[in-house]
Amino acid sequence: MVRPLNIGVIGAGTISSSHVRGFLKDGRARIDAVCDVFERHAKMKAERWGAKKVYTDYELLLKDNEIDAVNICLTPNLHHEVGVASLEAGKHVLTEKPMALTLKECDDMIAAAKRNNVKLMVGHNQLYWPPHQVAKQLIEKEIGKPIVLMSILHGGWPAHGWRGDPRIAGGVMMEAFIHRFYVSRYLMGEVKRVSCVLGKTAAHLKSEDVGCISLGFQNGTYGTITANVGGPPAVWDDRTEVVGDQGMVIVNGVQDQILQGPPLLHYKDGMWRNYCNERILDETIEDLKMGAEQVKFTTYELDTNFLNTFFYMVKHFIDCVVQDKTPFVSGEEGKRIVQIILTCYESAATGKTISL
Repeated sequence: MVRPLNIGVIGAGTISSSHVRGFLKDGRARIDAVCDVFERHAKMKAERWGAKKVYTDYELLLKDNEIDAVNICLTPNLHHEVGVASLEAGKHVLTEKPMALTLKECDDMIAAAKRNNVKLMVGHNQLYWPPHQVAKQLIEKEIGKPIVLMSILHGGWPAHGWRGDPRIAGGVMMEAFIHRFYVSRYLMGEVKRVSCVLGKTAAHLKSEDVGCISLGFQNGTYGTITANVGGPPAVWDDRTEVVGDQGMVIVNGVQDQILQGPPLLHYKDGMWRNYCNERILDETIEDLKMGAEQVKFTTYELDTNFLNTFFYMVKHFIDCVVQDKTPFVSGEEGKRIVQIILTCYESAATGKTISL
């Protein structure tokens, strides 16, 4: 029997729990070490995840020869430093988004991965959400020629703390709006032109918290991203719509829905096809020690559990390491999204439409 992959988690903040759930749920990996500058926090997470080792210095973790791969769950300004060091230490790397804050930093990480023959994958988790994947299939086969995409983010949290500090997060567009960018590119193809307007809802903010972005795609189609994080608490909507000359697809919210309804809707030939959440007889399988009987009512059921986006993402990362495959979101893919967003910042600063 092949031994499980030993994973070192660097950064034990909130998002790390979603990643680690994926590793533990997959079963082919175990959390061997946890590193965080706050030792008490690292110990608490290590105990919860069954990790044997605790570090407060990531360089000491990287010297541990038993660790096969690291999961970087740090603030964006640290992804480059820790990522390059991890890759140079011969560890496979799964890093949170954004990949880094500059193109030079992205290039450094890509070069380090190639130099040491290890995997580098960026955590664009929403690409692994089943409704997005089915939406892409519908766009390619069922709506005719795509015409326009509309993607929105309404977030009910203020742009403060490290997320609202451009020196740490790169800006709210880079840290939060990024999901709308990589999903839009996934659904519609390569971005070739951008025009961007950014704003702040309060003068004291260090970073933008409102953005209106126009996208021109390589295939001659168009898109818009309208995003903000300045709404009232608990407001959350991240909906995407794509119209073609023969149909339409609506992804009705990823993390939450303002407009309650099916997670995915498809219009064609005068009829709407509604996809629904997976239904089971009782509690979820994970919650029941004895398991639960799963009952299928329709062929149009999808797993819409947002937390499982991290599970599917981690599963793919493990597949890539074990089977020596190229990650779907490789270093080059992660860099491209950073490039698009940096170009949007340039457009907002200059007032110009810019080609990539």
